Amino acid sequence: MRHRARTHAFTLVELLVVIGIIALLIGILLPALSKARQEANLVKCASNLRSIGQGLAIYATNYGTFPASNFYNGLVADPNGAWQLPATPTSGYVHWTSLLFAGVQSSSDPSLQNPQQWQMFQCPSLDNGGLPPANTYAANLESGMSNEAGPNVIDLQAPRLSYMLNEALTPRSVFALNFRGSTRYYHFVKPGEVAHSAETILATEMWGIQPDMLTTSLINGTSLVSNTRRPISGISASLCSPAIAKADSAYTLPVTPPGTFGWANLSETSPNGLLPDPSTYFESHSPGTVDCTLDFVGRNHGGRSLGNVAGSSQGGWDLRESNFLYVDGHVETKNVSATVYPKNQWGDKFYSLPPY
Repeated sequence: MRHRARTHAFTLVELLVVIGIIALLIGILLPALSKARQEANLVKCASNLRSIGQGLAIYATNYGTFPASNFYNGLVADPNGAWQLPATPTSGYVHWTSLLFAGVQSSSDPSLQNPQQWQMFQCPSLDNGGLPPANTYAANLESGMSNEAGPNVIDLQAPRLSYMLNEALTPRSVFALNFRGSTRYYHFVKPGEVAHSAETILATEMWGIQPDMLTTSLINGTSLVSNTRRPISGISASLCSPAIAKADSAYTLPVTPPGTFGWANLSETSPNGLLPDPSTYFESHSPGTVDCTLDFVGRNHGGRSLGNVAGSSQGGWDLRESNFLYVDGHVETKNVSATVYPKNQWGDKFYSLPPY
């Protein structure tokens, strides 16, 4: 009589135990993997910023000054040395990234539609490596947005961008008096003019959240467009003397009688000064209403948590960190509040807007 061989099968209890162990291991490993990924992104982001610093140094060696952060496409100098300025950016913008990217001189350049060629300007902590320009190719636009200057215009700018320059060191757009209400105009800054180069920030990261990086169109005055071209500065609109209307309008500070740039500090009470938690604030306010453009510095690294920071009596600070590139080329990782207290690290003066 032949006996049938018995096969052993897992019981339901055994299967549940195995599944429970696997779930427990996943629960233990996932946070560690997530933290490792965040650390790798932080390192890569800092490395990109160092490379940008090298590009800015090469540019300064070749041309004697730091580049402009951005200007309207079509800006030219006449034979007498004055600037001929387009009234509006109907031809789009020229951005500092294209000035570092050799050979990009026309909006028809195919590299402007290939983000893979611009990875130095992208932080992996931001979705898609960053945000698009105000004018870009259709497939690169964020949902619900359109080009500021029309569908056929492409800015001379990295198709995806994560970094911004310090406005106090890099001029923008306003190169003549009375342009856009200016009472002073931007000058190019030589690296040797900057005091304390190891303590003065040249570039940093932006938010990777498009609703936080919008501005009103300079063409129609109503529609909201991507504002990744913006530089930032450490001044407070309310602390300037006399106070200026907007934090990004430093060029409207009167020269006669002499106006004084007021640098932001952490003792101001929100909404003046730096906002402790800008991303939450932007959910119910227009990004253009901030008192200090440092609110557009991204808090992109580390898990989100709120707490206190040195130098501020306010609580609820977003404690995540960003990378900061200094004029001497080194990079530091810190919370943006540490760039204001105990010492302002955005410039001993507003170098790009003399007289001081």
